[in-house]
Amino acid sequence: MKGKELFESAYNRDKWGGKIMKEKRKWMGVLSSVVLGIVMIFFLTSCSIQSALDQKRAVEKIMGSVNESEDKTNIWGQSPVIGKNENAQNESKKTQKNPGTETAKDYALKDVYADYFLVGAAINGSSVETAAINHPGMAAILKKHFNSTTLSNLMKPQYLLDYEATKKSKDGMPVCRFDSCIPSLEFCRKNGIKMRGHVLVWHNQTPEWFFHKDYDVSKPLVDAATMERRLESYIKQVIEFCQKNYPGVVYCWDVVNEAINDDGTWRENNNNWYTIMRESYVEKAFVFARKYADKNVTLFYNDYNVFLPAKREAIYNLAKKLKVKGLIDGLGLQPTVGLDFPELDSDKSSSSFKKTLEKFAEIGLQIHITELHFEIEGDESNRTPENLKKQADRYYEMMKLLLKEDKENGGPCNITCVTVFGICDDFPMYKNFKQCRYLWDKNCNPKLAFYSFLQAGLDWKASLNKNKKDK
Repeated sequence: MKGKELFESAYNRDKWGGKIMKEKRKWMGVLSSVVLGIVMIFFLTSCSIQSALDQKRAVEKIMGSVNESEDKTNIWGQSPVIGKNENAQNESKKTQKNPGTETAKDYALKDVYADYFLVGAAINGSSVETAAINHPGMAAILKKHFNSTTLSNLMKPQYLLDYEATKKSKDGMPVCRFDSCIPSLEFCRKNGIKMRGHVLVWHNQTPEWFFHKDYDVSKPLVDAATMERRLESYIKQVIEFCQKNYPGVVYCWDVVNEAINDDGTWRENNNNWYTIMRESYVEKAFVFARKYADKNVTLFYNDYNVFLPAKREAIYNLAKKLKVKGLIDGLGLQPTVGLDFPELDSDKSSSSFKKTLEKFAEIGLQIHITELHFEIEGDESNRTPENLKKQADRYYEMMKLLLKEDKENGGPCNITCVTVFGICDDFPMYKNFKQCRYLWDKNCNPKLAFYSFLQAGLDWKASLNKNKKDK
């Protein structure tokens, strides 16, 4: 019996001891989990704090309130570029790399430049179906980056004048329909984007029948008095439609577009407006636009090659005359140019864009940069890294020039809007269309040009912040 008792005693000891060990391990596991949980909470809290700090620093950088050490780094993690002709910039840009979206993705162009002027992009497309707003990628870019836009085609006379309705018109005046521009006006209203009205009077993209007796191209051109009545009727209909149905959306109008040749003479060839009314059509258009536009809607004359001395002088004289009569509020300047000409921030060249800005500033009108782009001409083989970099440099230099010349920064110019006349290269809504001008590629990926456009604004804010600290 003794042996049996000893065996049972040992068995019971092992059994209860095992249970005790299991319970011990169980409670030790619970304790370990609690400790691990506390550690994880501490770790996650630290990460959240760091994330919040990172976000705060990003916002502060946009607002120009980063510390001096941060001011020395741009979105590529390099020293900021200050002037195109400086050796430091040239060396910096040799090593400049596309940062993808790791650092720049949270910036919006309209926010970076908000203290100075509106930033716009054109809604390209030659039909309602091909308008940029119908492309998800381009629509998203518009909503994020821009607070102004321009219809590059769909608000021009050839899209608004209704031939069949006009032929039946009882009073003999033209009839407009607005199907082509309503979707874009709706888009702008919904997304809080302003629109430049483009364009009321232009020699191009205006139907030939509009200028003929009984709206019949087989008959002669009408006389000046008849054309003047048609002009007033057209301007009245277009302006009042926008103001009644989309109040506050269209904030300015390009009243007359490209009426002056590069040599400074009036555009006569292929210009029915001039053939019928001579140069008086320009002033009459502004008279009617002023008559029907709301008081807070501004009126512009818009033209290209404005940096050519003869043309610049003619536009200057025209604008000055219109301003004296209270008919014009601003000039729209179209830098639709290439990679080499004109010079931008230069005091030496008579055709530099800087001299052009300062000349027009003398009149005291608003200045809009209306059709900005720097084109890499030719086929895709010309889109070399060197040319893409050169294009980016041009955007950078232009934006720095505009900031420097703007009166908000002590310059002479009242620059109130800068518009890139498109969004994506090789316009995605068209097949086999090739064009390399803008800030995004065909797949809506930001190009080096986008980052340079953005960097110019960030560098300007950084330099202002540094100057404040040095005082």
